[in-house]
Amino acid sequence: MSEAFDPWNVADADDLFTASVAPKSAPVAPVKTRIPSFNIKPQYAGQDRAPPIVVLPKMDVKLRMHEEVTSKAVPGMGEDGTVELFVEGKIMAQAESSINRIPPFSLQITSPPSSECDIMYQNLCKVQTERKIQGSKQRSIKCKVDLPQSKDESEVLRYSMTAETKNMPLLVQSKATLRGNICRVGIQIRSNLSNQGDINDLSISIPIPNTMQESTVKITRGADTGSWDDCKRMVTWKIGTLAHGQSVLVSVEAEISHTMAQLLVDDDLSSTKFNEKIQCPVLVRCSSSSDALTDFAISASPWMEDPTNLSSQQDQSYRLLHRVPTRK
Repeated sequence: MSEAFDPWNVADADDLFTASVAPKSAPVAPVKTRIPSFNIKPQYAGQDRAPPIVVLPKMDVKLRMHEEVTSKAVPGMGEDGTVELFVEGKIMAQAESSINRIPPFSLQITSPPSSECDIMYQNLCKVQTERKIQGSKQRSIKCKVDLPQSKDESEVLRYSMTAETKNMPLLVQSKATLRGNICRVGIQIRSNLSNQGDINDLSISIPIPNTMQESTVKITRGADTGSWDDCKRMVTWKIGTLAHGQSVLVSVEAEISHTMAQLLVDDDLSSTKFNEKIQCPVLVRCSSSSDALTDFAISASPWMEDPTNLSSQQDQSYRLLHRVPTRK
């Protein structure tokens, strides 16, 4: 029997194909594919994915600093405009938040050294750190403040201090002159151009000494705002508001007493000693709702252990009683 015509060896190829196919009953091993590692680190260390976006609660803090100040121009020290201040101040705070509690906040204080400024903290204000500011006599204090959930202000701290300043909100000039037996006292007051706002509740008082006759007291300037109290022997001008940079001039005169007039002709009494006896110190009272008199400073920021989106507002005010000796 002759062989079948098969020039391309198809039969052999079928045998090879048949041999390469595994029987149906034989299991097929899974193929493992190795993926190369590119050593890519996640963006957030220790996490497989980015953390969710955290929305911080909103918090509004209102700080109010008020100072009760008495001051005087000390003879010899006040010639260059330096004035001595005695200050009693307090810090009030009130806060609101977008959550059902008031988170704590950080209160940063800049004040004179403890030898010049005594600070008394309330229970809701805890000191965390205190350090001296390099290159300055000032100190920096960081406090944690926990306010109650209330619509009313809470007192955070009080402070008392003594200080010297050349930057008074009022520039006061006074002068006493004697012509014959008439003594005239004139006072000019100007609002300092460095003030942030107007001067309010301005009043000027002059006590009339016994060396002047009370029955002859006459207000020569500012009669529309001035009055004479014979019981207190006091002339007072109630000016009210003194606008920023504006000035006011008042004056009063009276006859000197008969005793002083007799002494005036005495050769043993010098004019200097006489002028010392007719001194009329000037008392100035005023207030401001937009300025401060000292370098005691405060600011609020979020407490990092309980962070918030904090915004703050600060108000400053003072009430001043200033005493100026009359210059001859």
